[in-house]
Amino acid sequence: MHLVLAIFALLGTVDAAARVLVEKDFISMYPVANQENVYEYHLVNIGDTSAVDVVLSDRDSFPTDRFEVLKGSLDARFAVILPNATASHHIIVAPRISQPILEADVVVDYTDSETKKVSRVTTTWYNKGRFTHYLNKEAIRNLNGSTAMYFVCFGALTVPVTAMCALLYAYSKRRYSTIKKHN
Repeated sequence: MHLVLAIFALLGTVDAAARVLVEKDFISMYPVANQENVYEYHLVNIGDTSAVDVVLSDRDSFPTDRFEVLKGSLDARFAVILPNATASHHIIVAPRISQPILEADVVVDYTDSETKKVSRVTTTWYNKGRFTHYLNKEAIRNLNGSTAMYFVCFGALTVPVTAMCALLYAYSKRRYSTIKKHN
């Protein structure tokens, strides 16, 4: 019995350290060259202690020969991220050329407030080998254009099916309806 209680006590101990997770989101509708493209970073502390001296770095994703940073910074600093709290950071970049660019890792360094242990986390696990293709403006015009032809094609596909369903319903209702007799 004591062995079982000792195992439960061992499993029940919680690592009371700060654990920061990082996420990078592309906010703009389409990645377009020579226009503003907005990225958002989320830093979430899922640990039980605060993370201090948090430094986010994404310089490798946006080299200065290919990108112009319009707003924000590729190196963001946060003094403290409390336990179970989120911090956000936004940048606006404009790619100078239209080409596919390999996404690099976002690196976050932080220090645990109690143990003073320095840790590093990256976005490697979901970002490996991912390319973002920054299109030119003419390609985007072709994507965004909605013409009457789309509605005509939609109608040509849906009207016959809907009309057939309505005819079959009317036919079955007329054939199998019961006649009520009034006394």
